[in-house]
Amino acid sequence: MTLKKMLIIESFDGLELLLFAGFLQWHYIFTIVFGILAVCIERTVASMLINNYETKRQTWIAILLTLATQLFAITVSCGVIFDKIGIIAFNVPWIITSVISVFVFFTIKRLNEDWQREIEHPRRSKVFTVSQRFQVKENLRALRLGKRLIISTLFTMVLCGSGVILLIFELVPPFLCHLVENCLFLNPFLICLVTMYSNPAWRDEFQKAFPCLQTIRNKKKQEIATVEPIVDLKTNLEMETDLYFKQLSESWV
Repeated sequence: MTLKKMLIIESFDGLELLLFAGFLQWHYIFTIVFGILAVCIERTVASMLINNYETKRQTWIAILLTLATQLFAITVSCGVIFDKIGIIAFNVPWIITSVISVFVFFTIKRLNEDWQREIEHPRRSKVFTVSQRFQVKENLRALRLGKRLIISTLFTMVLCGSGVILLIFELVPPFLCHLVENCLFLNPFLICLVTMYSNPAWRDEFQKAFPCLQTIRNKKKQEIATVEPIVDLKTNLEMETDLYFKQLSESWV
């Protein structure tokens, strides 16, 4: 949008509600932008503190990430509302956040999958505690949920961000701005559906309520298990059981 077509406002009298509504819209956008990065950072910290992340209270991490997310979201939103941020600076956050989030997500996912394979290996040399095993499973569960949420959120971010750029440079007809706004405002419905289908219990209840929305599930590929002698397997199971209950009793002391 050129400066000649921009409406110049000399006074804010009577426009408080309009400004507040615009602030809420941009705050929602940038909360998603910086929030998705905060989720990736939280899972990174959980992987780094694999020994005791879930057993000890780490409330300060969630509080710090929430405050940082809101600080950036409010600052950038106010800059956009009062035209203190240019077109390049406006699009930089969601582009950088998208790239960093995807990189961090796949890095943490691969790291935890390697740990999971090592835990399940019958002849592993490293000993994993109960808390470490629980944390790896919790990380993978959160990443499975986060994968769908990140994809749906990044899709909305890229679609809306690209639409805003095209509209500003007048590369598409102006009436398409309604399409961009609808994609933005309907994004919570997409996130709710993705979250619902990521939880098995919620997914089953939702499919019972709406049978027409059921999809054909792909059959899981049969995995080939490694066969080892019965004696060695029995010995390993006994050692695993003794170690499990020993660590479990120590964790309750």
